[in-house]
Amino acid sequence: MFETGLQNVRADFHLHTCKDKEFAYSGEQNSFVNDYVAALKNVNINVGIITNHNKFDKEEYKAIRKAAKKEDIFILPGVELTVKEGANGIHTLIVFNPDEWLEDGNNYIQTFLTEAFSTIPNSENQNAKSVYDLKNVFERLDAYGRDYFIIFAHVDQSSGLFSECKGGLLESLARFAPFRNRVLGLQKSRTRDNLNQFERCCGYLPALVEGSDPKSITDIGKGDKCTYLKNR
Repeated sequence: MFETGLQNVRADFHLHTCKDKEFAYSGEQNSFVNDYVAALKNVNINVGIITNHNKFDKEEYKAIRKAAKKEDIFILPGVELTVKEGANGIHTLIVFNPDEWLEDGNNYIQTFLTEAFSTIPNSENQNAKSVYDLKNVFERLDAYGRDYFIIFAHVDQSSGLFSECKGGLLESLARFAPFRNRVLGLQKSRTRDNLNQFERCCGYLPALVEGSDPKSITDIGKGDKCTYLKNR
């Protein structure tokens, strides 16, 4: 994959599938994977991250990844976790290294999610908050000793980092070592003041990335901005 030298490839860091309660699909279920990959290809997405709300479906991920690979599309597993801080919770995109989190037939992603919602009913609802705050999330993920990174979703909107992270919370998190090591991106950032606040508190500015956050097949890749990665 990507064997033709230097390329700029389009990436979507915030994708949902029909396993997400917010995603509507009216086609035949056995056609979904092919329809999904065709939609990715149609809008020239070469790198995609599956981030369903508080849920990871290993078999669906494997099926999409396999079909996408045939079209030179690289798919990574992830989850849109609702962390319990703030009035609405902070929507946090966790991206996992599949070679480590799904190695030897295991599903450590699901193990983590089971722990994160151990006392929470209906956890697949996007408004269901995990039992973890952000510090707990980093601590629990790091305890697995497996590679991952974090992107905060739609940071300026409801359930986004800047909307929910008030007062000195961001400054407190910035002093937490795993925060800087693992937070690599902010998705759908549109407000310069918020970016200045992040850089002032954290001492760095992560990548500003995009994701279509689709609620249907036709939403895939839609939006006013795109992210391209330089691949060598």
